[in-house]
Amino acid sequence: MRLALAYLLLGLSPLFAQSNLAAGMQQDIADLKIEVDKLKMENSDLREAIAKQKASAAPASSSSEIASRQRSDILNEVDRRLKQHTADVNAALAELTRQVNASLAKAPAKNNNQAATAAPAAAAAPAAEDNLPADMPRTGVTYKVKQGETVTRIARQLNSKTEWILKANKLTNAAALKADAEIFVPQAETPAQ
Repeated sequence: MRLALAYLLLGLSPLFAQSNLAAGMQQDIADLKIEVDKLKMENSDLREAIAKQKASAAPASSSSEIASRQRSDILNEVDRRLKQHTADVNAALAELTRQVNASLAKAPAKNNNQAATAAPAAAAAPAAEDNLPADMPRTGVTYKVKQGETVTRIARQLNSKTEWILKANKLTNAAALKADAEIFVPQAETPAQ
């Protein structure tokens, strides 16, 4: 009887872990949505300020025209960043959704022996239309960058290559890597042993 209860608890432990993972991912999604909403409001405020300034301005002198152009350039830059951030958030949401769905799909298929020896699930890289080199693996893992880590160190630690990480995450150089960012680390598929 105790042995059967132990097997039952051992079988349910991956489900509890996946439930916690899904809850964490849902919190991350909610945080990302809040950040996007803040950026949208900031963009809207800047647009309103420029519109008010244009409406109340008398015939502009050369210095006020320059200031207006500078503000317009700043607004365009904020708008560009907002669009980029929105695209990044959408990509992160899609990846989180894919991971949750993959975790939920795998949960009933695992038996007790597989649950005890299972490796972390591999994440899939963006689709073929991602303009990445054909020789670069499309499988790998999602990794959260820690303070002080470098692309080279992460590549060495996770059996990847620096150039793969840079290309997969559209980083212009290794210095663009930021702490607490989630990145995709491509890994070559290895044959089962």
